[in-house]
Amino acid sequence: MSDPSLSGSERKLLRCLLGFYREIGPGAAPAVKGLDEEAGLERWETSEAVSALRAKGLIEYWELQPAVRLTPEGLRAALRLEEEGGA
Repeated sequence: MSDPSLSGSERKLLRCLLGFYREIGPGAAPAVKGLDEEAGLERWETSEAVSALRAKGLIEYWELQPAVRLTPEGLRAALRLEEEGGA
């Protein structure tokens, strides 16, 4: 069952980060710049999704790059989305 607390933008970003995780591995930390295109989101949607997912503990955020990475909880949430056929 879908997690109703995730917006459409958050779901898209989680799916995108799952792709990076699978391609690069658990240390995958893509730069925030360009994630909008990768996830199929507008820049403002990406910014809001990053903030929301970070607040929910589903991603880690590094301001220096800036970059993001799935947390263990975020990985589980992304895998659940995929199981639902949404990836």
